Amino acid sequence: MSRAEKGKPDMSETMRAEQKQSDNTKADNTKADNTTDGLLVWDLPLRLFHWGLAAAVVTNVVTANIGRMDIHERSGLTVLALVVFRVLWGFLGGHHARFANFVRTPRVVLSWLRSPSDATAPRKAGHSPLAALSVLALLAVTGFMAMTGMFASDGILFDGPLAHLAPAQSEAATKIHHRAKLALILLVVMHLLAILVYKFGKKINLTRAMVTGRASEAPGRISGADGKISRDRLMLGLALMAALQVAAHAVPLLRPAW
Repeated sequence: MSRAEKGKPDMSETMRAEQKQSDNTKADNTKADNTTDGLLVWDLPLRLFHWGLAAAVVTNVVTANIGRMDIHERSGLTVLALVVFRVLWGFLGGHHARFANFVRTPRVVLSWLRSPSDATAPRKAGHSPLAALSVLALLAVTGFMAMTGMFASDGILFDGPLAHLAPAQSEAATKIHHRAKLALILLVVMHLLAILVYKFGKKINLTRAMVTGRASEAPGRISGADGKISRDRLMLGLALMAALQVAAHAVPLLRPAW
């Protein structure tokens, strides 16, 4: 090999260097893409609760209107188990699932309502003070309806699974159960309107966030703690949710055979 040829750069080395640079660029792009996934806010058990409750409430409304009280009872028991789970998860769950991190005093709620919103400031992750009130109201109403439904009776074809324990109060429980439906419908409508306001007014996709668990805003547009939970806590949440469902759906076994 001549001295001139020795002085020339090796083509294979050049190609390897270019390939390495390309790989590094792809890695940097992948890393950049991952940073735009958004802050993890809602843990998996909380998301399962949310969509499970939505499905059960819709099932309750439909089955009550078409007279399928057998399914209505089962979906009502599903609601009861989910509400109990959410209460417990409010102490055991991820950062944004815990009541201590989003339930505020009336004074704080009023102050939040009066303060002008700053469109340039990052949004705080989790429930707003007003949304926290709607969460508590929804848990209270759905839990109340599930409890009264267990003692309700139409006096002809259907008795709740625990109606035999308080037959004198079954008529009152039935009336209260039916009237509470108006409060539930109002809360659901308000919830849907809030989703639309955020979607089209503030350009924030709350629905997608409740599916993926991650905030829809880009990094820098949202602030707050990460909602990640450990694998052990995840397994605890899933096991707790399953156990409560089994327990709730065993309640009809207490109904007398006659």
